[in-house]
Amino acid sequence: MSKHKNEREPMNTTSALSTDRRDPGFWREAWQQARLVLHLLFDREVPFYLKFLPFLAVFYVIWPIDLLPTVPLDDITVLLVGAKVFIELAPQHVVIKHLNQIRAADGYGPIEELGSEGDTAVANDDIKIIEGEIIEK
Repeated sequence: MSKHKNEREPMNTTSALSTDRRDPGFWREAWQQARLVLHLLFDREVPFYLKFLPFLAVFYVIWPIDLLPTVPLDDITVLLVGAKVFIELAPQHVVIKHLNQIRAADGYGPIEELGSEGDTAVANDDIKIIEGEIIEK
């Protein structure tokens, strides 16, 4: 039987509206990283000398002389690299603890561990990664 063009099959709203709450997206992840830097700055387990890195990056931004005057995005790059290096050099168990707290507050799943290259592994029992291939149960 043919349907009129005004009659449509009902759309499955659960699949159209559901989002994967384990992957925050670029802007949300950038905001989480900024909050992570603040959490790490106030944590006593992070060595004192590492806490200078974010301040050096901010100092470069407010410094009136640019080292690379032809590159307009150098200030943002210095802030991002400074934050990334600070997070990478901080004790990983502290980073995971604070990142899990931030992700839980935002409604995302926890991070189980950080790999040797800094890649995050999200806790999920339905997906297994074997030699770079993702196999879903």
